[in-house]
Amino acid sequence: MRRVASRGNPTVVRQTKREIRETYMRYKVVVTRVQVAERFVRAVNEEDAAAKVQEEFDRPYGYFGSWKTTTSEVDVIEAEQTTVIGPTHLSKEGPLLLSIKDAAKALGISYSTLYQMMNQGDIEWISIGSRKFISREHLMEFIKMNTHKGYYRAR
Repeated sequence: MRRVASRGNPTVVRQTKREIRETYMRYKVVVTRVQVAERFVRAVNEEDAAAKVQEEFDRPYGYFGSWKTTTSEVDVIEAEQTTVIGPTHLSKEGPLLLSIKDAAKALGISYSTLYQMMNQGDIEWISIGSRKFISREHLMEFIKMNTHKGYYRAR
């Protein structure tokens, strides 16, 4: 059985005041697993027994018995380097109000996700004219309220 070495720590490629880029390797892996199950089948001959077993397999939720894995093999087919852009650093300096685009960039989430969170009432926002903004204070409060330590069961 061949095993693939686990992915190491990401390497920081570039770090600026606005964004953090991390580089990872992404691997395409094929896993082949052989499983064996034993079962007694009442039949007149071997062909009839094989037909009954095949019929059980053709059912969507058919139960054949307990399966035991005899061998497994892992093959790495290809590898590619990927870059992940993390959330930008939110400094205490700068404008008091952030546009939705800038706030989403600071949180490291998409614009549409933040907009949806605003509509659900998860994060407070301010409307000036037809534009919507999020204050730095509300953004930091949201981060503080949603930061968890240790084991946390999702709602």
